[in-house]
Amino acid sequence: MRFRRFTIIGIALLGALAFGFLGGRAAAQRPASPKILGVYGVGGVIGDDGSLYQYMPDQREWLTIDDAFRGEGRQTQILPLPVAATEIQFMESWGFLVTREGEVWHYDLNANAWENVGAPAPASR
Repeated sequence: MRFRRFTIIGIALLGALAFGFLGGRAAAQRPASPKILGVYGVGGVIGDDGSLYQYMPDQREWLTIDDAFRGEGRQTQILPLPVAATEIQFMESWGFLVTREGEVWHYDLNANAWENVGAPAPASR
C-alpha cells in the first residue's frame, strides 16, 4: 500500500513536470507581441513589425485590420503596409499615412491597394 501511494505521487509529479516543460515550450514558441509605435483612430495601434491591430470591444480581443474588416464582410489587403512602420511619421487613420520622407500613401478600398498620392501642390495665389 505504501509503495502504491509513492508510485501514484511519483506519476503525478512526473506529469506535472512534463506539463510544465511542454507548456513552457508552447509559450516560448508563441510569437512575441510587437512593440507599439503609435495609435490610429479609436482602438487602433501600429506595431513595429508593420502590423495594424484594431481592438474590438464587443469581442474583447485584438484583430489585425484585415481580420476586423473580414468580420464586417469585406476582403481587404491593407497589410502589409506600403512602407516599413519605422518610416511612418503620421498615421491618423488606418488608410492614410505620411512617411518621414514626405511621401503620402492612401489605401483605396475599391481597388484594395495602397497608392502613393504624392504631396499637395502649392496653393496658387
